[in-house]
Amino acid sequence: MSMPTSPAVPTKAEQRTTLLDALRGFALFGVVWSNYAYLSLWFFAAPEQRDALPGAALDGPLILFHDILIDGKFYSIFSLLFGIGFGFFLDKGTGGISRFVRRMLVLLVIGWVHLRYLWGGDILTLYALLGLLLPLFRRVADRTLLVLATLLVLSPIAADTANLLTGGAYDPVAPIERAIGADEAVHGPIPDAFLAAADGGWTEFQALAERGVLLRAWIIVDSNRIPKVLGLFLIGLWTARRKLFMDPHQHSKLLTRACVAGFALGLPFCTLTWYATNHLPSFPDPEGLVGTVAYALGVVPLAIAYAAGFALLWTQARWQQQLHVLAPMGRMALTNYLLQTVIGIALFYGVGLGWGTRVSVVGYEALALAVFITQVWWSKWWLQHFRYGPMEWLWRSLTYGKVMPMRKA
Repeated sequence: MSMPTSPAVPTKAEQRTTLLDALRGFALFGVVWSNYAYLSLWFFAAPEQRDALPGAALDGPLILFHDILIDGKFYSIFSLLFGIGFGFFLDKGTGGISRFVRRMLVLLVIGWVHLRYLWGGDILTLYALLGLLLPLFRRVADRTLLVLATLLVLSPIAADTANLLTGGAYDPVAPIERAIGADEAVHGPIPDAFLAAADGGWTEFQALAERGVLLRAWIIVDSNRIPKVLGLFLIGLWTARRKLFMDPHQHSKLLTRACVAGFALGLPFCTLTWYATNHLPSFPDPEGLVGTVAYALGVVPLAIAYAAGFALLWTQARWQQQLHVLAPMGRMALTNYLLQTVIGIALFYGVGLGWGTRVSVVGYEALALAVFITQVWWSKWWLQHFRYGPMEWLWRSLTYGKVMPMRKA
């Protein structure tokens, strides 16, 4: 006779599917590519220094590829998955909501430590703070969810229009710019703190980390990240209610329409975003209204197209077998996300190998690819011996207030 499962050990309570795990793993592929563009400090090198790096001749085509197909799309997939995860917690009733809130509070602590002491590019803190708002939407009707999500995703257009029409009088970024000294920290030619961390030790690295908190606040507000992420959370919640990724075969027609429409809308506007950023004259500034419109209409549709296309490929046995290799990495998404930062610091900062500002675009993207492949292999090995990734185990144990079993029987 089998022993009953203890209710304190939520073996099936996650309600996650292998498809969603694999999609998380796929999202981590784009995340490490995007993040290493900044962790490598390439953006902070002088133009003449970049041009002298090995492989610099490939910088232009690779940046074009990165800007159109990578930048912003994969953390958007993560945002979508985050909303889907909240939808799963709703299926558990009132207990699921309270448990979700505890998870967000623990994630907030983890994200803050990551942001304050490791890297200013952290996304976990924002996810945790916005995640605490999600219970407010649990009884909102499906159609209303989609309307709210659309308004949130498009709201940066209204904000930038108001800013343009008022001659900059309406500028939500201005207070943060004043707080961090924008001329030095944001608009300067090469911020001294980044260069010092590239060649210095722990003192210089922590000085950069401390300043990075305010710099991150400026970036999140300036890039209109808050409404976009919340909008994607709501789209994910709607997706969970419709169970699109629980049974992609049943919803293949809707997924196909989402994929086709996402590519048809997203690709042209993402191309326009790249063009506006790199080729429009300085007035209006290249990341002004034209760039905002193109970004809002490009990134989210293309991210949805990626996610829908991935689900459609999953419905085919041959593709599912190939994509399944990403599932262990997705089950350890928190661990792998944080580990990508740690490896990046070890590679690019003076506390490690100090390669920052010394590798071209092809160099840091090759390193990012190598890190991803290593993590795919390592995640599979780890989950053959343990129930959870290290950070997933910590997150779960703190959420439930007890030490969860780690090793597999």
